[in-house]
Amino acid sequence: MTESYLKQQKLITHTWSPDGQYVAVSIKNTSNADIFKVGQLEKVGTWQRVATLKDASQKINVLSWSVDNKILIGSDDRSVFVYRNNNNIWSKDLVIITNEKAILSGEWSPNGQKCVLGTACHKAFVLYYEEKNNWWHNEKIDGFYSSVTTCKFHPSGRVVGLGSTDQTFKLVSCVISGKLNFEDQSYNGVFKDIKSFGVILVNIALNGWANSLDFTQSGNKFAVAVHTGLIKQYSFNDDGTVIIDPDNESKNATYIREAKPFNKIIYINDQTLIGVGYDRKPVILSSEPSVKFTSFIEKCLAAEGEVQKSGSMAAAKQMFSGKGQKTEDDKFGHQTAITCINKVSDSLISTSDVNGIINFWRI
Repeated sequence: MTESYLKQQKLITHTWSPDGQYVAVSIKNTSNADIFKVGQLEKVGTWQRVATLKDASQKINVLSWSVDNKILIGSDDRSVFVYRNNNNIWSKDLVIITNEKAILSGEWSPNGQKCVLGTACHKAFVLYYEEKNNWWHNEKIDGFYSSVTTCKFHPSGRVVGLGSTDQTFKLVSCVISGKLNFEDQSYNGVFKDIKSFGVILVNIALNGWANSLDFTQSGNKFAVAVHTGLIKQYSFNDDGTVIIDPDNESKNATYIREAKPFNKIIYINDQTLIGVGYDRKPVILSSEPSVKFTSFIEKCLAAEGEVQKSGSMAAAKQMFSGKGQKTEDDKFGHQTAITCINKVSDSLISTSDVNGIINFWRI
């Protein structure tokens, strides 16, 4: 069964197809990426494996599905792959990149015309397709003193946020010279007039390693989660400058004392931020006017029906109790830290952990 297979092989990350009918998962024990056709959403056992992408030789850290149905893969072995689906067969494009160490982070731009990669060699790369040469070329972003652990395109696609273990966040322009056709011409929000590449627009000291970052759908603000448990949130002026109150740092920086540090964060909307990590269940945060703890999401969808059987400490507790009652671990759905979160819809998110468990939670 799919569920047993995922638990045996373990997971690193997962990503959804644009139509939500397929999910790709990074397999820890095999360095493969498996693609599943989704059956009943919360019943992973009904999913069917339809393809396996086997070109990476080491752990896949980056797995991202573009809006126009391409898959981006980045691995510990320094390799980068872009796959296209032609008549239900996944074929890879040639990718030209000069990184020297592992690929740690990455994703597609909102329109799928570019992708960004963060690496362990203190650099980020923006890739774009050169049709005349039939390959993916890259432009390099320097300026870091350590690994680029998280990256995210602004909704404009014209700037990218980058976070590093050098304890900085940088907002950098990423319009490829002579390639304005790669940009969303209908976009009319913040940064619509950016036409440069590699210009550092914002540089913020984080006082800790950057674990994750995200922009709101409107593009008017962003947040960065730091490994110390700190979250920094900033808003943009109309001209793209960051609003900072030097006399009141608490307006921009908040320690979420009710929860452990977050591995990943995403905005569900402009008012709501979700964080996941070592609490093993998602945390709802209010982002207006500053970030504040709201509540934990106590039950995953599987726990509302048939509780997942993990074969872990939770099962042992049931066995020795002799009563078989549901434990707190069953209710949460994860027995180890959550390492990945994805938005399935405006009211539903998916999470995964290294044990190979994928859960769904209503917002």
